Amino acid sequence: MDVNTEKDNEELVGALAKAAGAAFLSLKETSEEHFYFYSFIFDEGLHPYISAWSYEALEKSVAESQVPDDEKSWWKWDSTDSPYAAYGYDGFFGEVSELLDKRAEKLSDDELYGTEWTTRIASMEEAMKRLDASGLFGTGKEREGVVINVEQAPPDGDGSEYNRALRLNPPSALLSEYLETCE
Repeated sequence: MDVNTEKDNEELVGALAKAAGAAFLSLKETSEEHFYFYSFIFDEGLHPYISAWSYEALEKSVAESQVPDDEKSWWKWDSTDSPYAAYGYDGFFGEVSELLDKRAEKLSDDELYGTEWTTRIASMEEAMKRLDASGLFGTGKEREGVVINVEQAPPDGDGSEYNRALRLNPPSALLSEYLETCE
């Protein structure tokens, strides 16, 4: 039984949007880079964090890590290898962390890794939709040059990340590349 109410879930979406939005905005404002991928990640630690890739960070990372040519297309979208994985977590996600811990106190492990897990992923997706609607990731042609998604680590393998990407992004060549690479 889910003990968190609709009001609790809306509070969670608001807190997630505020934290992720502040982290993504800080990242954009403190770098001179051209970002093409923004992801909101949820893992077994039960606390979400952001990651992002810019073309400049990708070029540097590929060179420093000596990524072979046959792995470059995959590396381009790997959130965990980005130098911006967990960017701003300590500075922006304190309220979210407290809220998630408070929610978890009311739940059994089965509920936490069942219905609550699903609620948190859905809330993260809604937060990204709101941030996108605000223009944070660009508008028009600029937005077509960006892919956003909510990812789960490790990947769920059930196609839900693929479907979230379709829901969160306008059709574009870059989205097609992401979907093909990450399928």
